[in-house]
Amino acid sequence: MATPFVQGHLLKKDLSCTVETECAVSGRPIVFELDSDLRHRVRAPAAQPMLVIPMISLGDLDAPSIVDDF
Repeated sequence: MATPFVQGHLLKKDLSCTVETECAVSGRPIVFELDSDLRHRVRAPAAQPMLVIPMISLGDLDAPSIVDDF
């Protein structure tokens, strides 16, 4: 999920991605977009998924990977 943000800043370009998934409880489809400025938009007007964008200090991470610290 961090791809557009990380790659966008490394390449100094505006990037975006579209995520198509489904709710694990109801099975309803969820489609949202995320861009290199961490803006997001949910496509289905009736959908209200909870999107979480963690803001972390990379300098404070102890693990070899950001995933390992979560």
